[in-house]
Amino acid sequence: MSTAPDASETDAVQSGRIFVAIAAYRDPDCRNTVRDLLQKAAHPSRVTIGVCLQIAPEDEDCRLDAEQAEFGARLQILSLHAEQSRGACWARNQVQSLYDGQDYYLQVDSHMRFVPEWDSKMIAMLHACASAKPILSTYPLAFTPPAEFAEEGIVHIHPKGFSEDGILAQRSTLSSLRHAADQPQAAWLIGAGLIFTKGEWAREVPYDPYLYFEGEEISLAVRSYTHGWDVFTPNAALAWHDYGKRPERARHWKDQADWSEMNRRSFARIAHMLQFKTCNNPDYLLESARYGLGQERSLAQFEAGSGIDFCARLYQGQPLPLSELAADTEQQARERRETFTTIWVNNAWRCPETRSGNGSSLAETVGLRQWLPEILKFLNCQVLADMGCGDLNWMQEIIPQLRFYFAYDIVPGLIGDLRHRFVSHNNCFFSEWDLVLQTPPQVDVILCRDVLTHLPLDAALMALRRFRASGAPYFMATTHNRGRNRWVASGSWYAMDLSAPPFNLPPPRLQLQEGGSKLLGVWAGSDLPEAP
Repeated sequence: MSTAPDASETDAVQSGRIFVAIAAYRDPDCRNTVRDLLQKAAHPSRVTIGVCLQIAPEDEDCRLDAEQAEFGARLQILSLHAEQSRGACWARNQVQSLYDGQDYYLQVDSHMRFVPEWDSKMIAMLHACASAKPILSTYPLAFTPPAEFAEEGIVHIHPKGFSEDGILAQRSTLSSLRHAADQPQAAWLIGAGLIFTKGEWAREVPYDPYLYFEGEEISLAVRSYTHGWDVFTPNAALAWHDYGKRPERARHWKDQADWSEMNRRSFARIAHMLQFKTCNNPDYLLESARYGLGQERSLAQFEAGSGIDFCARLYQGQPLPLSELAADTEQQARERRETFTTIWVNNAWRCPETRSGNGSSLAETVGLRQWLPEILKFLNCQVLADMGCGDLNWMQEIIPQLRFYFAYDIVPGLIGDLRHRFVSHNNCFFSEWDLVLQTPPQVDVILCRDVLTHLPLDAALMALRRFRASGAPYFMATTHNRGRNRWVASGSWYAMDLSAPPFNLPPPRLQLQEGGSKLLGVWAGSDLPEAP
């Protein structure tokens, strides 16, 4: 990070003007927020408040007529009918049109309260940050109207989890003021409800009006970073926020019939910018250069520093789905079974020879069928567990060489079909099985070819931990030398690299080059990741 300004600048910066940006949607508490800002400012004459006031004709308690009459030019209002509103980010963009070159820029929500002399405290704190382009940001402490305030503390923002659309949600933790650092501490994530920075930030990183709500904060954090701005967590309490679900406070998504389309556009736009899913709809990418990444630093640098991998949906090398999307939940298990059942029933991989796909055709497995018996013999394998066995199109040639063959698959109809077809094979045992949730019995070798590559990363990691827990001395699976993984939905495919995060397996002890980057690797069971 850059060097902080020296002490000779202190007097000049303390006398600077502040622009406060508020996007208010049919909020009766906005007038109280405005009054609190001006009444508690050490220098209210230096404060200009801009409000994007989105109201309906019946919202008499949301109007700011009295406040505008009282505060005059210090309160600038862009009044719009609520029906015109396109969401939170659009409104924040609109209010930026009222910014007039002030030295500092403060963004807050319309239902907040502030510490006494908040303006002087924020300025002093900002210039204590170890950066020439600092941003103070956090989630404000909670309050309940009219005057029930949470105890002061330091709020730290962390990644919470990736949504089904790959959008990173955030969470926070609270630490005591007793443990506060002497200066604001460097951070990576932004809380949109409290941002204090230099005024030029509003020019360099203008709010994207095409975003809706979810993804606002991570998008803003990455854009700010790539434009050269550094985020810091305040080291003292600055403000409080009403997080309560007030029935008198309308919600945009309940008023607007087309909010879901705005959400889809927003998700596609963020995914394209963060380079984990390409968007080809030009209507979703309007002005993407103006509201995109900067040129001073790269997305890769942000990912390396923050530990967030958008493509793989990892945080610090580990999968981070939202809790309800974790692979071991009942709903995800049901959807996984339904997905692979649909693929099998409909021959979705369109292979005329086998419903297990082209990778299981006889032509694609010529080398494998020659190599595998020798390797199994070398490993002294008499009992093999085939995890995700498919229809045994090629494997049926190997089965007679084994003492026992345990075949597992998540598709009930497939298992029933195998039991019927191989009823005369006394060494074969077939079971309906979810390798993410169930630990296989101990065998000599676990084979998992062309299976994990069809699973989300957290599901594949859970499966590997199950395989290790089984106690099998050897494990065989498909891997690719790619160096990085990415997230896919169950039933999709990508070239998974088991040596890359989140798996981090060592190089295979033995391997078969199957073509291109595809390998069938052999590992010791002890090479697999253990359960945390």
